[in-house]
Amino acid sequence: MTSSTDLSTANPSSLWRKRLKLVAAWAFGLALLGYLLHKTPLDQVVAAFHQPSAWVWLLTLGGLLTSYGLRAARLQVVMDLDAADSAPVGAARQAPRRWLGLRTDALRVILMHNAAVNLLPMRAGELSFPWLASRELGMPVSRAIACLLWMRMQDLAVLLLLGLLVWPGLDWTWRVVGMLVALAGWFAVQWALPRIPDHPKLHSGLVKVKAALTESSHHRPLAWALTAANWCLKLSAGAFLLSAITHASWTDCWAGALGGELAAIVPLQGPAGFGTYEAGVWAGMASHLPAGSAPLAHAVSAALALHLCFLICAVLAGLGASVLGGAARPRVTASSN
Repeated sequence: MTSSTDLSTANPSSLWRKRLKLVAAWAFGLALLGYLLHKTPLDQVVAAFHQPSAWVWLLTLGGLLTSYGLRAARLQVVMDLDAADSAPVGAARQAPRRWLGLRTDALRVILMHNAAVNLLPMRAGELSFPWLASRELGMPVSRAIACLLWMRMQDLAVLLLLGLLVWPGLDWTWRVVGMLVALAGWFAVQWALPRIPDHPKLHSGLVKVKAALTESSHHRPLAWALTAANWCLKLSAGAFLLSAITHASWTDCWAGALGGELAAIVPLQGPAGFGTYEAGVWAGMASHLPAGSAPLAHAVSAALALHLCFLICAVLAGLGASVLGGAARPRVTASSN
């Protein structure tokens, strides 16, 4: 975390650049959301929240909450936390609590980090992960950064592969070609990076990528399976709610849910992702639905309802994890090396 001393001694021009980026992110996101809502009648937005039945909302929330557990399980695998549990328990270290096989400290990290990512613009919430992993899990900051970088690369790879496999209407020839190109590129990077010699002048970003790709625990098949299960469940839950509101087919809505998640890659993100997420959902559905169709006309209001559902759930889960975990255990700290 940045202290007041750090801010006072920072380069003034650097601070201004950061503030300008923050203002630009908020302006971009809010302007995009305003434009989309300007094209959507207010009664459609209100109806989007009332149209799904209670069991549709419950199933959507259930799928989302289950995806949080899958992410926590992946964190256990990627950080090799079960191996750490096998170390002798002493006075300075207590055995971690578990719930349905999940370490509660790992689940706490995921929930609080997810809340920060959902709330802050420009995906600034990602910066909370190294601090949370150090505080809650006792992991060195450098190890946590490599883990976060790996999980984001893994997420992107899985999302792209799911798009190739399940994108409606895509010819199977292009699916196979796309998968072969992706796999060839992946293996080429894995082959090349470990062979890059360590050098003091090596770019810090490349050093982090190398550390993330060469860590043995990152490549476990279980980590890939948990990542795929997480995204399949979250996208399916999102498509289920979108379909209930727009009455479009589940596959068209699945493309919309995927478009919303891929929109998070856009460098300029508004507050809580508003604007970019809705635009991504609309673009995903518009790639399959005819212009002017009734389902597409309701896509923005449905995306807003889904976005608010995800956001509220993330914030409440993160707040609950922070409050309930605050008095449950002593803090563990790690070095910053």
